[in-house]
Amino acid sequence: MDKKTLINLFERRDKKRRRILYELYFDLITSKLTASYIAEMICNDLGQAEMVRAADIKFCRFHFKNQTIRPVTAKPIVQSPVSAVTAKPRTETPEDGFASFCSDPETMSTQENIIVQSKFSKK
Repeated sequence: MDKKTLINLFERRDKKRRRILYELYFDLITSKLTASYIAEMICNDLGQAEMVRAADIKFCRFHFKNQTIRPVTAKPIVQSPVSAVTAKPRTETPEDGFASFCSDPETMSTQENIIVQSKFSKK
C-alpha cells in the first residue's frame, strides 16, 4: 500500500482505512507522542489538511496494539536458479508413474491381499 491508496480510502470512508494507516505509519503511531501531534504529522506528510484525526490514531492504538505488522514494502521477485544437484531427472514414463501408485490384486499373493485395505473397506 502507498500514500495515494491511503488518501483514496480516507476519501471514500472505507472500512480498512485505519488498518492501512496503522501499517504505513506503524513507527509513528506506536511512538510516545500525542495523538493530535501524530495526526498533524501524518496530514502534513500526505499533503491533505485534517484528513487524519486524533480519534483515528487512538482507534489504531487501541485496536491494533497486540497485532504484529508485516513489512509494507514490496519484496523483489527474484527466482533462484535450480541447482543441478537438487534437480533430479525424471526416469519414469507417464504410464509407469501411475502404475507405481496402484496395486494389482491379480499379481499380489493372498497374504499381501489380506494386508492391503481399501479406504472403503469396513474396519
